[in-house]
Amino acid sequence: MTTTGLRTTPIRALTAWLLTGVVLLTLSDSILAGCPCNYMPATLIKVIDAETAWFDIQGKKTRVHLWGIHSPAKAAVEDYSPGCTAEVEQAHQAEQFVRQLLASANRIQLDIKDTKGEGETDTQAIIYVDGLSVGQELLYRYFAIEYGDDRSFWCKPKQQ
Repeated sequence: MTTTGLRTTPIRALTAWLLTGVVLLTLSDSILAGCPCNYMPATLIKVIDAETAWFDIQGKKTRVHLWGIHSPAKAAVEDYSPGCTAEVEQAHQAEQFVRQLLASANRIQLDIKDTKGEGETDTQAIIYVDGLSVGQELLYRYFAIEYGDDRSFWCKPKQQ
């Protein structure tokens, strides 16, 4: 088999195609997974609720909100109307899930989306625990909805 003046055997051609395929597959997996090379390492300080926690980021105490999701508000059951007991319980379960997930993490990384404030900053980020997105895990367990989805069906605290 001859190609543009170069002698290529079928084995060499097959090897070249296979090698190209392996390289492309490797690159596509990295691209699809989102390269964690730009993620910021963080250390948990304290969980506030299912979508908010304090982290140490490069020596700076930072409040981080999960980007792209909403979870039910955590409050005392008596602060809501009687039909809201299940939702309040779900908010507490979501917080407990996040607390356990972050506390057991070998590695916490943040994909920072937005930062506001000075000193103790208020940051929005995708939080990854050992490669898993905390927000996605909350969505999978029906502890949250995506940002922008209708929240009007959620209970609201009683007016004081």
